[in-house]
Amino acid sequence: MRSIFTSRIDVEEWEPDAETGGLVHLLRADDSIQAGVWRPGPAAGRVIELVLEAEETLLVLDGRGRLEIDGERAIELRPGVALSMRKGTRTRWTVDDDFREFWVYSLTAPG
Repeated sequence: MRSIFTSRIDVEEWEPDAETGGLVHLLRADDSIQAGVWRPGPAAGRVIELVLEAEETLLVLDGRGRLEIDGERAIELRPGVALSMRKGTRTRWTVDDDFREFWVYSLTAPG
């Protein structure tokens, strides 16, 4: 079992993200946690609607965007913004081509 997982923000290996239409670079993926870097790729500029399948925490690394959450005020996304959302949250994202985020999906129930 690996004890350490490493990568860089300026990664060159991206995979299609079927959930968002964007691109993802996975840092770690196992039964309890997933973490990686995401960018919009072909999804830049269009509305991405998601219902979160896990608890999600993220940090915006680059670019700009807007996140709308049902029942909440919209959040302007820019470098340095960090947020955490509950599983089941309904979201609508619009981000520019430069947008990059580091995200963590917590797959086990909080405690």
